[in-house]
Amino acid sequence: MRMHSFGRTALITGTALTMALGTVSAASAAPAAGRPERSSATRAAHYFVFTKSHQGFAYRDRIGAFHAQVRLTGRYSRQYPMPWSFQITSKKLRAIARGRAVCTATGLNGHYHDRHVIPVGYVWHSTVKPHRVRKVYALSGTCTFPVQVDGRPGRAYVGFAFHYAINPDSRGASPKTAGSAVTTTVRFGR
Repeated sequence: MRMHSFGRTALITGTALTMALGTVSAASAAPAAGRPERSSATRAAHYFVFTKSHQGFAYRDRIGAFHAQVRLTGRYSRQYPMPWSFQITSKKLRAIARGRAVCTATGLNGHYHDRHVIPVGYVWHSTVKPHRVRKVYALSGTCTFPVQVDGRPGRAYVGFAFHYAINPDSRGASPKTAGSAVTTTVRFGR
């Protein structure tokens, strides 16, 4: 399975978290607004196309890992279910976590919702359906959890966004570049 980059933007508040996760360039840092901002990559019209030749999507960076797949060969459902998973893999972020994560996902233009309360680092997974062929969809999710860095309490927001379409009629076409982003932000003291 080929890895497809869909970008990452880090929004960080507080020097303690910057030290915990590493430095962020001034161009990628943004003012904290309590929620992750959408990056220019997220706003772009790029998306991944699931085809018979490209039935899986995988992405991993220093914050987390996202996977999605749609079965398009053999006997498969015409609802085109898309199992997906997201996991916070950052050891530094997991080390500062001080409680369970409340994770919520939305998709299918507001018709799909998923909510779980899970340990930070657990593989959060679900399935989205039904889909229509060649329609572009967005799946996004956010996990929030308490953190503590150098004795200072705060809250972490770790999210992902994935834009995609399904085209079982495409024969071997290469997938488009995904233009989604994994974003992180931490707010202290509130």
